[in-house]
Amino acid sequence: MKSTLILVSLLTAGAQLAAFCKLWFTVRIFGLSPELDAYYLALTVPTMVSGVISGILQTGLFPVRARLNLEKNKDEVDAFERSVLAGASIFALVILVFLGLSIPYAPHLLAGKATSSVQGSVAIAFPWLLLLLPLNVLSDCCGYLLAMRNRFAIAAAAPIANGLLGAVLFAAWPSGGFANLIIGTLAGFLLQVLICIIGLNKSGLRIFGKLPGLMAIFLHWKDVGLLGVKILPAVIVASLLTAMPPLWLASFGEGAISAFGYAYRLHSSAVQLLIMASTTVILAEFSELVAQNDIKAIRRILYKAAAAGIVVGVLVVILVDTIGSDVLMLLFGGKFDLPVATKVTEHWLWLSLGMPFIIFSNVLAKLWQAQRRPLLMSALGMVNLSALFLAFPLLRHWVGEFSVAGALTVGTMIMAILGLLVTWKSVSARQAYRI
Repeated sequence: MKSTLILVSLLTAGAQLAAFCKLWFTVRIFGLSPELDAYYLALTVPTMVSGVISGILQTGLFPVRARLNLEKNKDEVDAFERSVLAGASIFALVILVFLGLSIPYAPHLLAGKATSSVQGSVAIAFPWLLLLLPLNVLSDCCGYLLAMRNRFAIAAAAPIANGLLGAVLFAAWPSGGFANLIIGTLAGFLLQVLICIIGLNKSGLRIFGKLPGLMAIFLHWKDVGLLGVKILPAVIVASLLTAMPPLWLASFGEGAISAFGYAYRLHSSAVQLLIMASTTVILAEFSELVAQNDIKAIRRILYKAAAAGIVVGVLVVILVDTIGSDVLMLLFGGKFDLPVATKVTEHWLWLSLGMPFIIFSNVLAKLWQAQRRPLLMSALGMVNLSALFLAFPLLRHWVGEFSVAGALTVGTMIMAILGLLVTWKSVSARQAYRI
């Protein structure tokens, strides 16, 4: 596991470097602009819906596939995986058709509190960015299957091509502006999906091949669905946590969403490097350990996660607070003058305060997924969302537009602390599958 985590972390670092290249061009071309505000607003719907679908699929897929791998032969497992790819793709396309009906109304609903220029740009971007829905779902689905085939490196490397393609398009066609941003986003995810599909084929899974019988498909998907539906509230909450900030920030004027977007990208890159890239590996490991009832090994992973969260989280906060704005001006320059860099850094600092809790809560979430305890994830997710909605109006009067980042951190803190208490209580009670 250790060598795999190191490899995935290195590849994820490469992916974040590629994403940074695209971000560099984005800053140079757009700065804090209504077009970029509109881009983030238009992304909320496809990102939220695909996140719900992928979260449900991930929760049900790993345990069911692990069981089939023990009970069935290779051909039957391959057939099941093909049915997963086909089923997820068809479902995402059906949802896409229904969302297409919202195109005439979505710009006003998403950007009703924004300026007219932002609303006009949302109307342009929204129909095209809806295509990210099936691309995101298929990309996540392929990533899960690659992880279960111990091909973590391919899934971790595919985003590198995604980010580089977007950067190359900006470098080759900087005058393309808003259109180039949309095209680069779609083309990058399409390339990412193609790389994952090729990787699955190289791993021994023929994409076009025999599917299970109808009864077998029904039984397998019933198992996946029963597990996944239990986590539905949790994944909806997670998607809302991502979708609400741009909607709230629209009322703070042009540039507020862009500033938060830059900070959130930087913060997310740090999270991705520190924990998110390895969560699929951790989930696969937890699934095996839970199946073997290896309580000591699970505890060791949790202790290491808690220690790492505290050390790394404190270090990130110190670095962002002391040199964040200077680093932003040095790296981006141009439209990133001192007032802009300071504004972005303030968002970034509020988000970074939750880093220790994000690291630990993500590891806990993978344990609960492996233990088939999605209702616990849903309950704590609701606590997180409730804290967000309560904290935002309170912080708004204190720190203005930075209240969104602050509210996200407050919610994460409360969720992680409650998760730790539940986990500690279960350990004390020595419940084998409820650590």
